[in-house]
Amino acid sequence: MHNLQQFAVSSNGDRWFLGKRDSDAEAIVLHRANPSSGGHETVTLVADFLNIRPFGPEREALIELLGVGDDAGDPQQNSYISSSQ
Repeated sequence: MHNLQQFAVSSNGDRWFLGKRDSDAEAIVLHRANPSSGGHETVTLVADFLNIRPFGPEREALIELLGVGDDAGDPQQNSYISSSQ
């Protein structure tokens, strides 16, 4: 992963980063759990991350960083898709 940019941190110390996967430069979200819980890391494609329910403040922070609209209330838009699909 490269070009990591932190976009959210929770009150318990979890952190979320936007970056690119080394193998194909696909945009990903890296979630790094707080150190006291082991600091486990999870990598999720951006489109998948934006569709995870329930929506949390980290999703809103990513939408703000990306500068994309949030049409979650629009029944015509039930998910985000990757531009590489």
